[in-house]
Amino acid sequence: MNGAGVRVGCDVVDVASIEASISAFGERYLERIFTPLEQLQAGSSPERIAARFAGKEAVMKILRPTRDDAIPYRHIEIALLPSGAPHVRLAGAAKLRAQAERLQGFAVSLSHDHGVAFATALAMSTIHKDRNMTDAIRNILSRYGNLRVSIDGLSDADDLYEAGLASHASINVMLAIEDELDVEFADELMTRSTFSSIASITATVDSLVGAVS
Repeated sequence: MNGAGVRVGCDVVDVASIEASISAFGERYLERIFTPLEQLQAGSSPERIAARFAGKEAVMKILRPTRDDAIPYRHIEIALLPSGAPHVRLAGAAKLRAQAERLQGFAVSLSHDHGVAFATALAMSTIHKDRNMTDAIRNILSRYGNLRVSIDGLSDADDLYEAGLASHASINVMLAIEDELDVEFADELMTRSTFSSIASITATVDSLVGAVS
């Protein structure tokens, strides 16, 4: 698998807060947050309900929705397989977000103890070699590079520092690339030459993707 990486999310929930919500809003609360299958499998146990809520939040952290994304909790279902192991099922907006982020192979672990429920989730994030990496990097530069000229007017070989890229902006560009392309820049790559042109950034990201293939 080309360019595979792992995303991890975790969450902790106070069971008492779940009990308080159920007490205050009853079925309205449960039906807004949980699917019929989740309600059936959790029964009336606040601990099991809280663990499923923690699972949803853990998955949500993997999906990394933007401020404009609306993902209902019901679109993330934490269902039990016949073996009793929890399983993530995505629907609607959550499924679309996973596809946009190139996420697959979701898994989740749930537990609760002494009034606290917690969950850990993970998924595989894939960047394929046929993805137009240059376009993705150009998009990030247009948003975070604070360039004096339009990114569309620059060739891949043009000097980004001459186009206005400042050292601080290059850090923002690096962090955005790490977030959106699921790579990590080693300290030795944080040089002016790495960010001197679109071509040099693309070559560096390609090498990082290849390192985890």
